Amino acid sequence: MDFKKKWWRHSVIGVTLVGLGINLIGEAIIVKGSGPEVFELAHAAHWFWVGLFGLAALNAGISFIADAVKNRIYLEMETGEAPAAKK
Repeated sequence: MDFKKKWWRHSVIGVTLVGLGINLIGEAIIVKGSGPEVFELAHAAHWFWVGLFGLAALNAGISFIADAVKNRIYLEMETGEAPAAKK
């Protein structure tokens, strides 16, 4: 697979995962804040797992974006061109 395809694919996946992770973390915060006054294991497990998957998605998204940046740099080194500056 060439660098342009990898750059595009990883950037789209990364941005999607970052958005998903932020939404899941926000949902976990809302669920935790609207919980019962006494401790309930089922409620605690719900926001814990939603938050955990949110953090995992956020970290995976950041990793995909970093890999997309790496592939973009390789693409520019391979073609010998930098993107034109917009005026």
